[in-house]
Amino acid sequence: MDSRLDDARGAGRRRIPVALDGLEQWLRIPSISGDPAHRGDVARAAEWIAARLAKTTGAVRIVRSAHNPVVLARVSATRPAVARLLVYGHLDVKPPGPGWTSKPFEPVRRGGLLIARGASDDKGQFMAHVAAVEAWASIGGPPLDVSFVVDGAEEIGSPGLKAVLDRHRGLLGADAATVLISDTKMAGPGRPTLTVSQRGMLGVKVVVSTGREGVHAGRYGGAVIDPTQVLAAAILRAARVVRRLTGAGRPPGPTDADVRNGAAGRAVHRDRLAERSTTCGALTVTSFESGSTAGAIPTTAKATLDVRIPPQLNVADAYRAIAAALRGNDHPRVDLQLNCMASASGVLLRQPPTVRQNVDRACRLAFGRPAASISSGGSIPAVDLLFRIFGRPPILLGFGPPDDGAHGPDERIHLGDWANCVETSICLMGFLSGSVTAASTQHPDSSFSDTLFPHGSRGTAALL
Repeated sequence: MDSRLDDARGAGRRRIPVALDGLEQWLRIPSISGDPAHRGDVARAAEWIAARLAKTTGAVRIVRSAHNPVVLARVSATRPAVARLLVYGHLDVKPPGPGWTSKPFEPVRRGGLLIARGASDDKGQFMAHVAAVEAWASIGGPPLDVSFVVDGAEEIGSPGLKAVLDRHRGLLGADAATVLISDTKMAGPGRPTLTVSQRGMLGVKVVVSTGREGVHAGRYGGAVIDPTQVLAAAILRAARVVRRLTGAGRPPGPTDADVRNGAAGRAVHRDRLAERSTTCGALTVTSFESGSTAGAIPTTAKATLDVRIPPQLNVADAYRAIAAALRGNDHPRVDLQLNCMASASGVLLRQPPTVRQNVDRACRLAFGRPAASISSGGSIPAVDLLFRIFGRPPILLGFGPPDDGAHGPDERIHLGDWANCVETSICLMGFLSGSVTAASTQHPDSSFSDTLFPHGSRGTAALL
């Protein structure tokens, strides 16, 4: 048996300041995958994490393609290991948008928080696992083989990821790997959380055209078909179809109060908020464009739809039903074009008892409590892909604060919780190896976070 777990935990504790400094360097790179103007920044972010991983292993490769780069790495165990772990994360981020209280790509530590775009989604969460491997490497090496997949295009649907994984399975050496992903939220402050289901996702662009030239609304209004109204009616038909896509049962998830609190003051429905946001279908119009000349009937209307599908339903079947609803107009001279820009299948993630036990053991050592369980309305395209490739449900162990601001202003992680995330990862690698024992198996009186960030406060109040 390998008795180095306590040594690895101690090394991790000592290395937290260095790991955070590295994370802040990475966060300064505006790796916005959805903006062609930032392709160079996405490449720089890939080069940065590849160089960081190269300090621990020589088996690192940046795979470039027509899409954004993917970084692959493999850290071998100190001795031949049966157990293998594959850690997936992503280096790309969403555009920052308005409302920030500091510059989004200049990390700020304030009130126990680290604030920057990508702090939670997903550079911060992924970096916790890098720091864990670095801690193991500092005492000789990890007790199991650890592979890393760092996606440069997760925020735009991970196009090309399957082809990369198929071509480079030899480098990853992960034929029988347990897959670990940290790109989700905790159920509450200091509560590491396993996500047990995710909804499927469709990104659909709809364009309605009714002619080549705009005409006077006063002279021809009522006679000439308005593409805006046609598109609005089509969206309403599709929304009715999506609302009928309802999941079975009520898996563990946020409460209605959690959803209301997380909605940032937005108007919400009166009831069933948790079900609406985790197990039911949902259609959101994320952009709508029509008309450009005052007083003219437009010729074209465009919309982008974000559709979420209950986790156990087939996404392809759902798309066919939604497409039929969108096309169901009775105007033969109206041209309606659909483009499915992104899709991801929903997943139900039932972990084997031994895996769940190991996750809970690691969380107890680091946080003093087992992992909570929660269902999520979000979608990570790689989850279903990795599930199908390796034949076992990925571990979605969320370290993001429940109010992390992901995709919004002032995205953040809690520094104390992040330090405990590193310890959780160190312990989980040990327990998954099946060969590690620890002299201390209790949550210490002084945790990583208490020692390093004794006065940190959690939550949005720290931003004020």
